[in-house]
Amino acid sequence: MATWVTHFRIAEKILKTNSSFDRISFLVGNIGPDCGLVGADGRPEPPKTITHFKTKNGISSDLFKETYLDDPERHTSAEWSYLVGYYFHLVTDEYWVRLTRAKKEEPIVKAIVGTPDYTRLVKTDWYGIDFEYLANHPNHIFWTDFCHIDSFEDVLPFFPQGQTAQQIQNITSFYQSHPYNPQHEYMYMSPEEVDDFIEDVLIGLHTKIQDVQRVHS
Repeated sequence: MATWVTHFRIAEKILKTNSSFDRISFLVGNIGPDCGLVGADGRPEPPKTITHFKTKNGISSDLFKETYLDDPERHTSAEWSYLVGYYFHLVTDEYWVRLTRAKKEEPIVKAIVGTPDYTRLVKTDWYGIDFEYLANHPNHIFWTDFCHIDSFEDVLPFFPQGQTAQQIQNITSFYQSHPYNPQHEYMYMSPEEVDDFIEDVLIGLHTKIQDVQRVHS
């Protein structure tokens, strides 16, 4: 799944050009599916099958949209903004799955696929890109908005009240406690690839933004 800062960057770009969303609710929605908290067994609760609306074919953003966004009148403006953010997170993750599948065909990545170190090695690059981006963008929405959120009412029924607020604090702590290492050498993914990925997602989201606004108007 895409990193949290990748989701934040997409949310920030959308908010810069679209004022119809409640800023904080939309921002939190963009990390909403990742608000399952890891239990003693090492698994998130609720499981990703629920939070990411997985079918036999993988993540289904369309299933989420049909379930929660096709009847906007039952939601407040803030709830709707959160749900749209949640939807866009799932769309982004669908793009990310396609990207990582393609990456596994590259020789340098293919050499570690299936090894015990695969996840650790690729995620070192993924999060290294996040840390670098946050270090170089002190006015990014993570610093100006997200890390100052001290409460949030859960919107979706499968999250216990208070769980999203707890995950907001966890994500904030994670990035604040991991400074950027300028000596890091990217091997499996580069910052430029993530830049291109974000632009591709934004192009794909353009018509989806129009669709959800048309339904809500």
